[in-house]
Amino acid sequence: MRTGWLVWVAAALFPAGTLLAYGPPGQNEANQSHSKPAQTASSDTNAAHQIAEGDEVGNPPPYVLRPWRALRGHLHNKIIHVPIGFAMSAFLLSLLGLRRPEMQPAIRWLVLLAALGAVGAYFTGTSQAGALEGGSKDWVVDLHEKLGIATAIVLWVWAASIWFRPLKRWTFIAGAVAMSLIVVTGFFGGILAHG
Repeated sequence: MRTGWLVWVAAALFPAGTLLAYGPPGQNEANQSHSKPAQTASSDTNAAHQIAEGDEVGNPPPYVLRPWRALRGHLHNKIIHVPIGFAMSAFLLSLLGLRRPEMQPAIRWLVLLAALGAVGAYFTGTSQAGALEGGSKDWVVDLHEKLGIATAIVLWVWAASIWFRPLKRWTFIAGAVAMSLIVVTGFFGGILAHG
């Protein structure tokens, strides 16, 4: 169990990398949806008064970070990075560890964590899909959901092929198919999240 520490390192670095990817709070204020719209002046007198005080007309108030609201909002967009990160780490380690059997315990746990994360991503995704229903991207939502289900199934097949010896010969194929599905599913998810 010498390589068990790799699982702990990957588990510790994943959330830290995700938090660092978004930068310090307030860096992307233009993209924040929780800021209040700017209040416009009702008359030229008010506008002149605001400018005289040093406030520019049309500037929004400073963004107030509410961590609990930020964590709950768009939960699927946050949860989905768990199976993506663990699966990609497992596949990378399996490529690096083709001739190093001591890496197998870390790979095994990473794939299992990815498969478990895919279940959470499915449920958060179905609850978030309601906000996109009836729009022009309905077909993208349906395709993304079907691809997500296929990805979760393949992740569980990959996990089963690693944990059960009779399925061992399918491990690399299941991992390669999972990586391909993650890329395609993520592409359509990106269209939904970012346009």
